[in-house]
Amino acid sequence: MGVTLKDVAKEAGTSVASVSATLHGTRGETIRVGQATRDRIKKAALSLGYVANPIAKSLATGKSRTLGLMLPYVDAFRDENPFCAQVMHGVLEEVVNRHYNLMLYTAASDAPDAQTPLLVDSRVDGIVLVMPEENSAIAAHCDRQGIPYVSVLQRPGPGRWCVNADDYRGGRLAARRLWNLGHRRVAHLTGSMDVATSAPRRDGFCAEMKELGCPVPEFMVVPSGFTHSTGYESMKILLNSPREDWPTGVFAANDQCAEGAMRAIRERKLSIPEDLAVIGYDDTWYAGVTQPPLTSVHMPISEMGSQAVGMLIDRLEGREVTNYQPLLSVHLTIRQSCSPFSPASTPGTPESTALIQ
Repeated sequence: MGVTLKDVAKEAGTSVASVSATLHGTRGETIRVGQATRDRIKKAALSLGYVANPIAKSLATGKSRTLGLMLPYVDAFRDENPFCAQVMHGVLEEVVNRHYNLMLYTAASDAPDAQTPLLVDSRVDGIVLVMPEENSAIAAHCDRQGIPYVSVLQRPGPGRWCVNADDYRGGRLAARRLWNLGHRRVAHLTGSMDVATSAPRRDGFCAEMKELGCPVPEFMVVPSGFTHSTGYESMKILLNSPREDWPTGVFAANDQCAEGAMRAIRERKLSIPEDLAVIGYDDTWYAGVTQPPLTSVHMPISEMGSQAVGMLIDRLEGREVTNYQPLLSVHLTIRQSCSPFSPASTPGTPESTALIQ
């Protein structure tokens, strides 16, 4: 049998309650332990080799100091998209800093609602949901069971605790970059519209181009997705149109979508960035290894994960959270996939287009 609180109390010559308050922080409101006694208790625990029993502690406090992290799909651990891995990095970093434990979950989006209670362990104090669906059954279950949660990437709404990036501004940054390089015929490959980031990116891009005097034609906004294959197929749609309708600049839903688009461009024997400029989104490590390296809107993915954990723990521990729907800033990382527009290198492009620096 292991060393118990009673053993430590006997060795230190004090009460079990004082040992518990010193080593576990329990009963902190009613038990006051002097510094000399604390030092004696810690010395006794060290000499006896006392190790706290987390199960016994959770029974005593009603808290497990364990958080759940719910990823949106089963393949999130091995997906080519680094997004989920970067969210996990931020979550784990903050969990360790705040001395909590983490339980990982994945859930298929088509899991029956009846299985939802099985997906969330009752031993977690709270949960971080990554990209929950708009009418997430898991979020509804947490609401019913009183399990606190904070979402990473969810449309803001009344009573929601969620961390997002300023995707609307990200879309505007991409549009402004293409405009400043002289591109006037631009296209956007949109993300899946059931994901909270897609509409703001599209709307920001189109709003900026309209304000600059070059509205994006409807046929230049092509439904796509967040994978290499969707980017490839949607770019082929654009390049199958008459040459005079080809864009000279493309803003993709994310970096994987952009790389797929770049493959379709190369298959048509066009050069990047001389014939077509391409901008991605997320700015993960993936953007630095494409050929050429990809200009991309930087999304603070890891920070979103860590901030969600910080908000959740503050909520659990009763600290005031003044902003429960933070919007983190984005910026543009410039690489080699964009260059100034050159009429001579792009078939079907009016030579009257001017370059604005």
